[in-house]
Amino acid sequence: MNIIRTRVADDTWVFTSRLYLEVNAGLVVTPEGGVLIDTLPFPSETRQIIEFARRVCPQGIKYVINTISHADHVYGSYLFPEAELIAHETCLQMLKEYGVRALEEAKEHTPELRQVSIRFPKLVFSEGMIIRLGGKTIHLVHSPGPSPDTCVVHVREDKVLFASDLMMPVPVIATPFSDIEAYKRSLLNLHDFNLECIVQGHGDILLRGEVTSSIDAAVRYLNEIQEMVQRLMAEGATKHDLAAYDIEQFGHSRIPLGGLVQQFHLNNLHFLWEKARAEQRQKRQVEAIR
Repeated sequence: MNIIRTRVADDTWVFTSRLYLEVNAGLVVTPEGGVLIDTLPFPSETRQIIEFARRVCPQGIKYVINTISHADHVYGSYLFPEAELIAHETCLQMLKEYGVRALEEAKEHTPELRQVSIRFPKLVFSEGMIIRLGGKTIHLVHSPGPSPDTCVVHVREDKVLFASDLMMPVPVIATPFSDIEAYKRSLLNLHDFNLECIVQGHGDILLRGEVTSSIDAAVRYLNEIQEMVQRLMAEGATKHDLAAYDIEQFGHSRIPLGGLVQQFHLNNLHFLWEKARAEQRQKRQVEAIR
């Protein structure tokens, strides 16, 4: 099945997986070579990017950027052995600590992944990094929240932002590595960019008229679910009561990503509930010691 290809600027394309959660990758073409922003989850899909790049970018891919260590963004990196692989320093750390083991487990269930190997980035940065290539200025900015290693990629001349999993049809915080307060700060920082569009980590591309409202909606969602969980706990509700609070009550559609956003939303609520319960227990233990 062919991937979806969308042109978002004269020299910039987005590739969307049909096989896994509409994950997005991007290609910026310059006269001196290309910059690939993430890859797609399965080798068959990333090879379609390679075939397209050969036609539009004969100088080859010079850089591959891993915006996050998640499998669906990095598994195709090994298919670009001649390109310089770039990531945040925490991405390198997480690939070493978790990525290799996770891939070995995935190979047991997914035959197509048996040919995949984890490639470690050799060019790492801390806060940010700028790539200048063929008249393009590409700014990488550390933007933690969904994961401590997340970065966003701003193609300045095209006013396009590849936001990785920082921007999703609904924010996802139900992971061991998320930080909801850092998430909100990173989202608000996106207002500093002059953008024509945002390429989300998964799902639809956000166009100019949607950029500001979508950023604000993501921050508002995180604030509202935090407040709601705290209120329900104070009222003596149970975890089962969370199911009554549909994602549409928080201003988000349940349609994107094949309807899976509703499950992501419920996962977020359960995650916040368990986190709040753990904080309550810890507080009681401290008070008992006193």
